[in-house]
Amino acid sequence: MINSKNTNSSEFNARSIISKYKIENKIEDYFHEILKYNKKINIVSRETTLDDLLMIAADSLIPFEFMLTPSGKIFDIGPGAGFPSIVVLLAFPDLQGFLIERTKKKTAFLQRVIELLKLKAEIIDANFVEIGSRLALSSFDIGLMKLVRPDMKLLNNAFDLLKPSGKFVYYSDFDETSIKTLPNVQVKKYKYFLDKSNRLRTITVFTRNS
Repeated sequence: MINSKNTNSSEFNARSIISKYKIENKIEDYFHEILKYNKKINIVSRETTLDDLLMIAADSLIPFEFMLTPSGKIFDIGPGAGFPSIVVLLAFPDLQGFLIERTKKKTAFLQRVIELLKLKAEIIDANFVEIGSRLALSSFDIGLMKLVRPDMKLLNNAFDLLKPSGKFVYYSDFDETSIKTLPNVQVKKYKYFLDKSNRLRTITVFTRNS
């Protein structure tokens, strides 16, 4: 059974979000590594600017403007250059992160950033739907996914990793009717604007029913 609920839209400012979590200096170091690495190997678009990165970083933290402060273990499916998990780990340094990334050039970059910023995180270099027993079932508090499109197999695998009442955050809108069945979860959507943009953004949060 799916229970779905929408919320009214909110407005946020990217610099204010980053400032709230007091991570300006570490974010600057992170952006520097992205742009330096990107000169050799594309991990973000070559047209990406510092302002673009700031907005992406702030967007990574928006779910926690609506949800309680996270704790415990998180996983991130396909973080690419590290969004959203690197930013989330900077903002909440007590979290333990597992970044699931199959692209070798990106795993090398992520490992460098984790070491540089002294984050409590591990890289899982595999396709998410093929990770098997490398991650313990029912052991994660939060799952994150920003750059990957969900399908039924992926969602089922993600829910299997979550503890009872764990949350899976998808950084986009999600049409529950697009797939026939889902595990017994609640779906809540948060709509918002960032930096006075006319683009209405949506975050979808799935919560397992304990």
